[in-house]
Amino acid sequence: MKQLGSYVIRLKLFPENAKTKKEDMVSSVASNLPDGVYVREAKSEPIAFGIEAVIMDVVAPEEEGSVEKVESSISKSKLVSQYEVLGVSRMSSKLPSGK
Repeated sequence: MKQLGSYVIRLKLFPENAKTKKEDMVSSVASNLPDGVYVREAKSEPIAFGIEAVIMDVVAPEEEGSVEKVESSISKSKLVSQYEVLGVSRMSSKLPSGK
């Protein structure tokens, strides 16, 4: 069986309210992610009036429906009011050997 790579899914998460902290949003999303999916990186992005969105990279297995599963799990997070998929890219699981 061919070893599949992974997807990196970049998301923009909007907080439930202005008092929601980045760390709490990331923890809330991470706890709802399916097995084999994890948060690779997360950073804040100022929006306005002290409100910050979170730009998050999530790594998921390269298989049919994995992006939809990630979206479904994010929609279950109580601290995220809205989200936007900024992009999906393929991440190879193995670097070719240099000869």
